[in-house]
Amino acid sequence: MKELDLPEMSPKLVILDVLSVAGDIALTSPMLARSGEIMGFKPGSMRVATSRLATDGLIKSPRRGEWQLAKTGTWIKEQSRWTLREELVKPWQGDWWVASTQWVSRSNRPEWRSHENALWHRGFVEAGRDYFVRPANLNLTFSQLLSELAALGMSAESLVCHAMALSMAPDTMLWEARERNDLFRALASRIEALISSTSASMTTRQEVCRDYLRLGRKAVWALNMDPLLPKEWNDNTDTDHLLSLMPRFIASGKKLWLEQLGID
Repeated sequence: MKELDLPEMSPKLVILDVLSVAGDIALTSPMLARSGEIMGFKPGSMRVATSRLATDGLIKSPRRGEWQLAKTGTWIKEQSRWTLREELVKPWQGDWWVASTQWVSRSNRPEWRSHENALWHRGFVEAGRDYFVRPANLNLTFSQLLSELAALGMSAESLVCHAMALSMAPDTMLWEARERNDLFRALASRIEALISSTSASMTTRQEVCRDYLRLGRKAVWALNMDPLLPKEWNDNTDTDHLLSLMPRFIASGKKLWLEQLGID
């Protein structure tokens, strides 16, 4: 698939994901270190990551030595985006959003990557050189779309417009719906297998914890990267099945992780 590669698990992602699992429960620094140990990271790396996340405003400390996710900010909003799918779309009227990026330099690869990722995060695909497009079926005003794209990292040099019709409509295969359905089906199968796995072995339970975090990260990434195309474009059976498994999957993973961190 042409979208974002799944980020490698890192100390920062472990902290963010475990705090997300904990919800309103504040985790201590030793608990975060323990989380890192389970995922294969050293305590020093976890301390550095905690400090950087706090500086960036992604986590907060309600009490000395305790940590929670910050409730505001682009990252936390994007992570929970998949839970609001029905609210994020509206019936498609045949209109389009188009982003022209011919004035955006590609020579600075990190900046271009950030810019391109922002467009992918809102379901735009490159239909031609410097020509990104998506159906205008997201439940957003045009100004809201611009604001979200800017927050995600789209270059200010982009020209974005709302088109009622296109002289050459893009091929719907550009959005790779078949490949995405295959991915959702594979994720659902792995989630069902993981939910069914049980063992009294502590070592095995730690392995299952790792699997929950890694698989959960991939499932949330895949659902959040779904471009939310018009319903008439795609059969959502595989998407709906994966979504139906997520509440039980999250509850099972949360129970295991809190157990490993010594929280009843």
